[in-house]
Amino acid sequence: MPKGPKLNNISKNFTTRDSLGIEGVATTIQAEICPVVNTVTPRAFYWPFMAWIYYDFYRYSGIEEHNLTAFDKYLKRQDYFFVLATLLTEGSDQSNLVGKQQSQIDIDENPSGPYLFNPNYFKTTYGGMQYYNAGCLSMYFITDYDPENDKSYSFPVLRLEGEEMAKAFEAVIKNTRYYKEYRRNEKAVPRDVLEEYGKVINLGLDGFDECKGLLRHYLFEDDRAVQLINRSRLLTDCGNYLKTIVTDNGVTEMNRTVCRQMFYDHQLPNGKDLVVDDALVAVVNKWEIVVGRMYFASGIGMIWKYMLEQLNGTLMLKEWISQSINNADYKWDLESKISDVIEECEYDFNTREKMISATAQRNTSSYSIENGLKIILSVYNRFVDRTDFGDEKIFFEYGEDSQSISINELFLQVKNHMDKTIKDFIVYIMKHWLVEQHYYTAFNKLLQGRDGFYYEIIDGRYIRKHEYDVFFQENRMVQLTQVMRDLDML
Repeated sequence: MPKGPKLNNISKNFTTRDSLGIEGVATTIQAEICPVVNTVTPRAFYWPFMAWIYYDFYRYSGIEEHNLTAFDKYLKRQDYFFVLATLLTEGSDQSNLVGKQQSQIDIDENPSGPYLFNPNYFKTTYGGMQYYNAGCLSMYFITDYDPENDKSYSFPVLRLEGEEMAKAFEAVIKNTRYYKEYRRNEKAVPRDVLEEYGKVINLGLDGFDECKGLLRHYLFEDDRAVQLINRSRLLTDCGNYLKTIVTDNGVTEMNRTVCRQMFYDHQLPNGKDLVVDDALVAVVNKWEIVVGRMYFASGIGMIWKYMLEQLNGTLMLKEWISQSINNADYKWDLESKISDVIEECEYDFNTREKMISATAQRNTSSYSIENGLKIILSVYNRFVDRTDFGDEKIFFEYGEDSQSISINELFLQVKNHMDKTIKDFIVYIMKHWLVEQHYYTAFNKLLQGRDGFYYEIIDGRYIRKHEYDVFFQENRMVQLTQVMRDLDML
């Protein structure tokens, strides 16, 4: 249907990401304490693979103009046939193999081959490796800056470190028929060529021992990256923490839930206490704060979800808040003071998780407001007046300069409301930490061309646009565990 003149078309793509501007703080802290390896870079293989593709592109592609469009096509060809080779290899490691859905369709439709390059196997730039390019920059395999002329390159340049990694990778695959006969042309690749290739190239880096050694060095030993001061020391701290968890305490599965239990409650999945060396106190404290931020965001999100579900029809803000509070159920007397209930807000892992999961279900718990407040107050109790934190306390300030809500703000507002009623604090949270906070966050997204508003305001009356759900963020230590396993470090 026509949308009218372009100037009248104000529709935007709706985004659900960080609708309150609160979740991003935990992401920022994670990026500082666990650099390079993030939630979308779980396999070490792609860094040397990308370095080799840059090297091969510059040296052998025959393309004189080095630009993103030409490189993207060259990279995707190499990635596509790697994915096909992996899928055609029986028993191959396919965990976090990106681009396999369309590639498998190509195999199913043409089981005997040969296979022409399908550029639509993955639509984004860099194929399935778009997030790994930043790591190549951080580890100085490539650079986008020309120090001699003090300007940025129009297209990244391969550095000596990247060439060293590329040559180590190439040494393993150079005797395959794919490398010798097919990688630099437009010819269809026979199935048997890919089957041979798949026995050599693999996601787990089996047989790529030199590449593994170089990656261990550049990730965990090399401190040269100016933009990530002490990068390797930070990753080494995280790695040593994981070694304690996996090797010394016998944890075989790492996921978001396990991480929350271990990093926040310092408890193993079997219920036993996590034993950690004193040398790791600082990194242990940092990850406790990260998970604490996640719980804080979840507590606020629980109340937000319930509020939005109560926004049926059009309501003034005061009506919306009143209706939300009145329709909920409570075990507490809302006229009691915060000081009367604060001490009971100490919960073990299972109790805390059950309160959150009840709200995360399709049918939200009628106790979501009270349980959300309990989670918020439990985070306050966990961190307020802690004497065992050193420099990690800096993370309590995060959010103060970004229109978010810091842990220090949590401390301040709980103390300000300590002698006020529970209802007073709920009203404060709803008005300032939810409705107003969402407006600031969604308005800033709108300036960037994204629609993040869960409500509309017409003549001072609020109308719900979208429903909200509570979920936990990813934890980088899950991906770091896999990378370290790939590098024979666990």
